[in-house]
Amino acid sequence: MIIDEKKISHRVAGLDLFRVVAAVMVLLFHCNIHHGNDFGAFTGFVSMGAVFMTAFFMLSGYVLFLTYKDKSLVQAPSLKNFYLKRVFGIFPLYLVVAMLYVVTLGQESSFQNLVLLPIEVLGLQSVFSTLFPVSHNGGTWFISCLLFAYLAFPLMQEVVKMMTTRTKWIALAVCVAVLFWSPLVVHTFKTDSIYSNPFFRGLEFFIGVLLCSLPVTDSVAKWIATWKALLVEVLLLVAGISIAVRLNIFVGNYMLYDWIAVPLFACMILTLAGLKSPRLQGSSVLRYASAASYAFFLAQTFNTEIENWLFAACGIQNNVLQIAVSVTLCTLMAIALHEFVEKPCAKMLKKK
Repeated sequence: MIIDEKKISHRVAGLDLFRVVAAVMVLLFHCNIHHGNDFGAFTGFVSMGAVFMTAFFMLSGYVLFLTYKDKSLVQAPSLKNFYLKRVFGIFPLYLVVAMLYVVTLGQESSFQNLVLLPIEVLGLQSVFSTLFPVSHNGGTWFISCLLFAYLAFPLMQEVVKMMTTRTKWIALAVCVAVLFWSPLVVHTFKTDSIYSNPFFRGLEFFIGVLLCSLPVTDSVAKWIATWKALLVEVLLLVAGISIAVRLNIFVGNYMLYDWIAVPLFACMILTLAGLKSPRLQGSSVLRYASAASYAFFLAQTFNTEIENWLFAACGIQNNVLQIAVSVTLCTLMAIALHEFVEKPCAKMLKKK
């Protein structure tokens, strides 16, 4: 059976933890690629931390279906409210970050920014793969991909609800096969990267939707929703990626590592979704960190440039100190963005 809504309270705590870990791992990945920070035996694993963006998209699809699985979004009022919530939840902070970056760190000319303006405002930059290194898009590309996924979600939901369990497994297998094979095409024919491609990120999102919709028997749920299962999944993920990096297998081709990441992230989501932990559920720190995770992702747009200046100005060369400064700086910026942009917009939405 599918876990019912009465159990969602303990599920959310586990998924909050997964969301926070994904955000932190992406930051540590940036520390490694931008500053060469060393993480000892885990350096190889952290150097491929970009795979946690796959975790983020899978989790987004899973949580959204979990939230709306018993509701219909085909009627006008429900559909309107769904899209308004997404707009209020994403655009205010995104536009503030984009504007701040253009004003403070942007290298583009006024004419270039004017040409980019409609694309940036509508969140269409992920359609243009070569815009990834332009302006703030190296840090905000995922929002564009997420917007496309949210746009398609009401249709996804209704289609998935009409599927039989067998059809869901077939759809899941097709999505996974496309994700696994496509990076090989990129490598073989030297095509543009699919890392920020909304279609492939949409597949990861859809995998999360399908994962949430699949029936889970009581015996399987009891076995998988344990700390021991989570420990095994984490060890397999770290070991699999570390060994592949050590063997120099397509290092840097982050989407190819979906071969390892997708099945293990799927298991982790199911484990944390069913994990009963009063300590996690009662943690106000975890709830706040999860709520501010979107701001934490976006704060990383500024982190590298500020760190480059700060490390040079203060002569910070110690590896551990650099990592600590990066985490602290990103956390402070995330709190500021969350408190002064996200929260006021959320209050405005509630009033509406």
